Amino acid sequence: MISTVKVKEIKVYIAGKISPNSVFGTSNWRDGFCANLSEKTGFQIINLDPIKSHEDFNLDENNSRLIFGRDCFMIRLADLVIVHLTNDISVGGSQEMLIAKYYRKPLIGIAPKGGKFNQLEKNILGRVYTNWIHPFVKVPCDVVVEDINEAAVSIKNLFSSFEDMPEIKDLSIIDESADYYEKQYHHLDKFLHFD
Repeated sequence: MISTVKVKEIKVYIAGKISPNSVFGTSNWRDGFCANLSEKTGFQIINLDPIKSHEDFNLDENNSRLIFGRDCFMIRLADLVIVHLTNDISVGGSQEMLIAKYYRKPLIGIAPKGGKFNQLEKNILGRVYTNWIHPFVKVPCDVVVEDINEAAVSIKNLFSSFEDMPEIKDLSIIDESADYYEKQYHHLDKFLHFD
């Protein structure tokens, strides 16, 4: 008997390094990553890869609006954005995180334990913090995981039923965070009091 169950397709934009000199050692790491995610989740992961093109289309890196606009378009088209938070992540990756929030897309951050963005202990200006996740990762991401296995579990949880999708953060996190600081801490922060 032939199965008629259709595998759920999820269009994924993966933010992270594109340089072949990155920790991945290649620019084309997203293909293998998405194939691995497909296997682990049981979903068909469609890779919206910012470096992929075809020979009839000039992906002119000197045309800033083309490159930025194309990435924004792909994020808008995506069902999910994953940011691979390697220690050498680029400015583009961090911008793509906020673009994902602009379009209210689920954002999974992969921040390996012991890496730049996820540490058991972090010393900042002489104070030691335990189980520290970088604030500019923790606040915008809907989920922060340590590796592809945890990302796969999160994807299954997020997309097991589109009707039961959890509340996804959007750009309101910016005003909400500023308001939180102002109400809870500004009165104590003499550095930001001006006469």
